[in-house]
Formats: sequence, C-alpha cells, structure tokens
Amino acid sequence: MTTHTKMIEPSAAEDVTRILGKPGSKIFGGGTDLVPNRTWGLDTSPTWVQLRRVPEASLISSDGEGRWSIGAALTLQAVLEHPQLCASYPLLADAIRVVATYEIRNQATIGGNLCLDTRCRFRNQPPIWRSGLDPCFKSGGTRCYAAPRSSQCVAIFSSDTAPAFIALGAQLKVQSQNNPRWIEALDLYTGDGDHHLALETGEWIETIRLPSSPPLGVFDKWRIREGIDFPEANLAITVVPRENSREVRMVVGAMGSGPIRLRTSERLLAEGVWDDDKLFLAAHMVTGSIHPYDNGQMGVVGRKRAAEHLLYRALEKLRTMMGEKGEEA
Repeated sequence: MTTHTKMIEPSAAEDVTRILGKPGSKIFGGGTDLVPNRTWGLDTSPTWVQLRRVPEASLISSDGEGRWSIGAALTLQAVLEHPQLCASYPLLADAIRVVATYEIRNQATIGGNLCLDTRCRFRNQPPIWRSGLDPCFKSGGTRCYAAPRSSQCVAIFSSDTAPAFIALGAQLKVQSQNNPRWIEALDLYTGDGDHHLALETGEWIETIRLPSSPPLGVFDKWRIREGIDFPEANLAITVVPRENSREVRMVVGAMGSGPIRLRTSERLLAEGVWDDDKLFLAAHMVTGSIHPYDNGQMGVVGRKRAAEHLLYRALEKLRTMMGEKGEEA
C-alpha cells in the first residue's frame, strides 16, 4: 500500500455509505485483488473502506423461513467452514473450494469475489509493459486492444462464486444513500468491462441471501494451473423438478465482462427426457451464447471448447443426481 492511501474501518453501515459517497473511495475486502492492482498502478483510489467491523456484513445467519444470509465481509474460508450452510448449499461450497489457494481464501472475502475487478491480458500488466500502448477504455482511453471494433471494454469477469449465486437464485442487499434494496444476483453486472457493476456512487453489497429450498446443482471450472490461475471457463447449473417440467438455471462465467445465463439451453432442458442427444445439443448451444475475445490465456476457440466440455460433463453429473437414466421409460 502506498502512503497516499487511507484505510478507514467504520462500524456502521450508514458510515460506509457516507464514506463511499466521496470521490475515490473504494471497498477493501481482503485485498487479494486490490493490492496487486495498486502495486501495478491499476488502482489509485485515495481511500479504502474495510467492512469487517460492520455487524451486518460479518455474520452468517438463517431466518425463520430457512433462508441463509451471508455477510459480504466474511472470508471465503469462513463461509466454506460453516457446516450447516455448506451442507445446505453444496454447489456454493464447490465453487468456493476451487477459488485460488487456501491462503487466498483465508484472506479474500465473499463480497470481494462477487465484485471482483475485470481483467485483460492487455491491461493487467506491469507499468513498463503498458507504457508501450495507448490507454484502453479501462485506463481512460478510447480503444480496446482485445476487440478493436468494440465500443466498450471487454475485460473478463472471472469470479467463481458469481455463477453459483446466480444459479442458486440468490439476492443481494445493496446499501445506498437512500434506502437499502434487494436485487437479483445477475442484476449486479452490466456486461461492460470498464464499469461492470450496476452500483451507483455510495452503494455497496452488504449481504447475500440464499433461497430456503436449495436446488440440486453442479459447479465446474477449467483453468490452466490449479490454485494459481483465474478460470478460463466456469459454470453453475441448478435444476428444480416440477410435476411435468423442470426449472433450470445455467450460468457460465469468465466468458465476458459478466456472468451469462444460457436461457436457450435452459428452455431445451426444461421438459422431456435428458437423453445423450439432448445433453449434447444443450452443451453445444453454449457456443452460440458466448462471445469470448482473445484476452485470456487459451484464446477464443479454446475457451469456447472448454465451456462446451464443462457444460456436457456437468449435465451428465446432474442427470445422475436426479436419478434419470437418460432414456425413455
């Protein structure tokens, strides 16, 4: 941290909102993303706000309806080690378990992972490397090196927990200068790599609330080096059996500047038998729903293939969990 950065640790939610309303203030979770960005000159905010003293942001609780709430300031490891929560939502536990390493999970916060900054191989580089390029959208410029014809930044959003929370139907409590509001997890993301969070000045995520009836679900992830690299592709799928149909949620991450719901594949899988042909088609359809750019490590074709492979593998696993045989009776 440079000497120009001031760390503030308020103990009340309203104080956090007030401080964040000032220019240059930013939430500091565990610092596992913010500190490296500061080291490379990618963050110049003069004020960091730590949430760990705010009671509402530091608790795990369950209400009378069986809905669990997770404070955004809790570390990933603290959430992972909560036995009742992880037993109720194994999909979430699976997503957290593959985030980086134990050391990072023990420092990084659940809210920080939901609000992870976007990344691009043309920007997340040392200053001397970036000095050879004109500024891109995310650096205050007017161009994108990953997608030269794009009118906006296409930096990658690499959170592992975001697809899981969206697939589970989680809601987020947004504190603001007016009144707190609840939003669907997917609505947090704009799809613009430069301004990827749909939060106004002074707004911040306090709590994540999970549904009372956890659906069956599967999380999967592909990265080149386990424990080191961000995902090249990840996904979360949940299914709730109905009388003559299913409610399916399919979410892929690391394919764009925000998580993507695969609604076409969801509709295909909502009815009928999950035979091999249907699963193959649903997995293949992902290639038409995602549009990655050459700003990851694997390239465009590799990332699409990874997403398709992960999706088919996850659907096979979910079919087994539902007890379906994949054939007509």
